[in-house]
Amino acid sequence: MKLRPVGLAAAIVATGPGLLAQPTDTPGSGFGGERPGLFRLGTFYLTPYLHVGTLGVDTNVFYTATDRQTDFTASGGPGLEIVRPFGRESRLRVDGGLDYLYFAKTESQRRLNGYATGYLDLRGVKTRLAVEERYERTFSRPSYEVDERVEQETEGTRALLRRDLGDRMRLALFGSRLQTLTESVLYLGTDLGDTLTDDLYQAGGELQLGLSVKTRFVAGGEESWYRYPHLPERDGSSTLAYAGFRTDETALISGLAVGGIRWFRLDSGAKRKVAYADVNVTWSLSFKTKLGGRYARDIDYSSFATSGVTPTNLNETIEAFVEKFLVRNVYLRLFARQYRLVSDGDVALVVPDEGLVRSERDDRVREAGGELGYQFRSRIRAGITVSYTERVSSIQTFGIEGLLAGFTLQYNSPQPTFR
Repeated sequence: MKLRPVGLAAAIVATGPGLLAQPTDTPGSGFGGERPGLFRLGTFYLTPYLHVGTLGVDTNVFYTATDRQTDFTASGGPGLEIVRPFGRESRLRVDGGLDYLYFAKTESQRRLNGYATGYLDLRGVKTRLAVEERYERTFSRPSYEVDERVEQETEGTRALLRRDLGDRMRLALFGSRLQTLTESVLYLGTDLGDTLTDDLYQAGGELQLGLSVKTRFVAGGEESWYRYPHLPERDGSSTLAYAGFRTDETALISGLAVGGIRWFRLDSGAKRKVAYADVNVTWSLSFKTKLGGRYARDIDYSSFATSGVTPTNLNETIEAFVEKFLVRNVYLRLFARQYRLVSDGDVALVVPDEGLVRSERDDRVREAGGELGYQFRSRIRAGITVSYTERVSSIQTFGIEGLLAGFTLQYNSPQPTFR
């Protein structure tokens, strides 16, 4: 039995940075030549925008194999970005907005959400200090594991201190905290309010050695602490050690390729060790053509209780894409990706019409699609997209296949880096 969540839909989305964004330098703007906002008010730059999420038809509102319901859906709301530059490279950025999720007939799925971010980036000749505070309220499916929308609030802080030790050597220290609050929802016999409410703390460092003007060898480590207020038996920590390469975004092959080992342990003493990888590279064949790929491998906590040594899943993602500007502002993007999730032991689920099911969860998700669009400005683009998704699972209730086709509109906000 296969679950078909979406047959045909139209979508308008506003998301984070797009790979096709092309900043336009404006002399005298005070931040590397790039104008940091649409309007100037004294020393501040303001960019009001309308965030639009989805607009179209959802043929399976509740993501269920039976009793499928079709409804018209839309989401969006106003947003405002405020930037205060300091010199050529330092800045203060505040961004926030509202996002209302609407369904014409399904009132239980309507929600008012929102987000806010404050980001301070101070750069000197050899030193950089960056701090970010963010908040977000969402009503969505939290991961591939869960096919039901849940309310979540996340609030967190990230910080980076980076110092050039010489012409080729650089040291970066970083830390973060993230609190996630999830509403109490009983899903397949598990209270997601217990398994998805947690506090995450991280601290680490990275040593970077310049091999060329645009390429650096990096070696680093990170310690993470996980705390579950409602399920203290899931409390644990992990140590990550990695090494690899990072290249500048202006390099012929830009991005990063690092690998290492993660040692995970519960406070109760249970342990797990996995190979870690994070590869994300883009090859600029020409000004108009790019090829790229991504590979990621790591573990994360499961949304369910497992019979394995640890309550974790192994996650693996591989993706390839090609982007090309056909004429001056018209682009084509094609992509294909595969995501795999394997639980550590069996998960216990209460499945409708089947009762209690105990089985290892082994999901393989395949997705392919394309986008034909138009680049209006450095941060705005629109296009027609088509994508097809199929998920095959060892547990039949998680099998999914579907087609999404529609219109996209993106406003690309600059995203800070913390390395």
